[in-house]
Amino acid sequence: MQSQIDQKIRRNAVAAIRRQSALSKLFLSLVWLWLISAMFAAKPADSNAAKQKPLRKEAPTPTAKAKPAAPTAVASPVKRLTRVQARSALLRQPNLPPIDLSERRERVLYTTQGSETLIEVLGRYNLHPSERLFWNRSIQQNFGVHRIPAGREVHLFFSPQFTRANHRQLKAMEVDLNESATMTWERGIRGVLFQRREKPFDVELKTASATVSTSIMEDGRRAGIHPTLLSQLTDIFTWDVDLEKEVRSGDSFRILYEKRSRKGQDAKASLRIMAAELINAGQKFTAIYFERAKGQGNYFNLEGRSLARSFLRFPLEFASITSHFSDNRFNPLLRVNTAHTGVDFAAARGTPVRAIGDGVIAEAGWNGGYGKTIDLKHDPVYMSRYAHLDSFADGVTVGTTVTKGQVIGFVGSTGRSTGPHLHFELYKDNQYVDPLGVHFPADEQIEPGLRKLFESQTRTFLVELSSGPRS
Repeated sequence: MQSQIDQKIRRNAVAAIRRQSALSKLFLSLVWLWLISAMFAAKPADSNAAKQKPLRKEAPTPTAKAKPAAPTAVASPVKRLTRVQARSALLRQPNLPPIDLSERRERVLYTTQGSETLIEVLGRYNLHPSERLFWNRSIQQNFGVHRIPAGREVHLFFSPQFTRANHRQLKAMEVDLNESATMTWERGIRGVLFQRREKPFDVELKTASATVSTSIMEDGRRAGIHPTLLSQLTDIFTWDVDLEKEVRSGDSFRILYEKRSRKGQDAKASLRIMAAELINAGQKFTAIYFERAKGQGNYFNLEGRSLARSFLRFPLEFASITSHFSDNRFNPLLRVNTAHTGVDFAAARGTPVRAIGDGVIAEAGWNGGYGKTIDLKHDPVYMSRYAHLDSFADGVTVGTTVTKGQVIGFVGSTGRSTGPHLHFELYKDNQYVDPLGVHFPADEQIEPGLRKLFESQTRTFLVELSSGPRS
């Protein structure tokens, strides 16, 4: 009986121990589960707090002194942001417009009263000394101390706010330098950005035409065509048609020309013939302007053959010939018959004289009866002479290299001369030749690779040429 009681007690004790062990295990599991949950719950909260902390500014409590934040906690993101902004600004700077009018700025227009430097102009405004030094350094670096003529416009862009000492802060400056360019200074994050900009051109295509009754120059002027265009026309066709002898009453011409001008400067417009047609004795001659390389253009016929030659036919823009090359001509001064070894062109005193081709000045000075004379050596074969000049062009001295069409002197009446005119001579292998009797081969031909482009441009120009009014 006693043994049964003891066994029952032991079984109950074991069962109690097992229940206690199970409860302990369950309790420990719950504890670990709670701890793990707490850890996972705490990480997002801390992360959010870290993200929000630099953006939120809390007021310190009156009972506890606010503890200053560690400098690295806030300064690090700001430094990274500043570098990004700086890199972006540097990449954008070359494409920034010189004056950004969308910003709030006060524009002040100053017109120079006399010959002034930009530093003197800035001295008229109450800039802080350090601000003035800041701008003066940039001006001296990019423009120096050059003086700007009277009447030029200087646009100054100031911050609308004044400092406590009533100083102004300059944001940008734009200067009307001349008829073709402006200069701008724009303040940026890394100093002052300087730019020199060419003023844009207004480009117009126009047509003109005339019928000849006396001469191309006279009838062209009566039709209101600018003399520059008439001179270009005669230069274009001068090697195909003798414009002095072969042009007759009833002949006609039409031109398509480009007018390039800037706003307010119409009187200084640049004129260039782009296409031309000349009807001479029932035969049509056509010229098309074509650039084989940028800025290097010439005139070609419809077959792509150049109308230009290595030499100009005349050293003056078309003028009348008063005396031709001759082996036996009566000299009005000597009163005897002598050889006339050149061609005389009638022209007013001061008319520009052009080099007929590329070359080097061999002589430039007084030459007896020739008066003031220029000898131009073109190559081992050809040399040209320009006599009775009134004066030489600037920079023309012995050894100077000149290009075809460059002005080298001006018509006069120096030496043995009866009045203002140009005496022109051409030498071949040191022998006189008739300048009007020499025919040079064409300079060039349109290469096959540019043929399609030339034909396309030709069609466009001919359509424009035919659409204009006829005289």
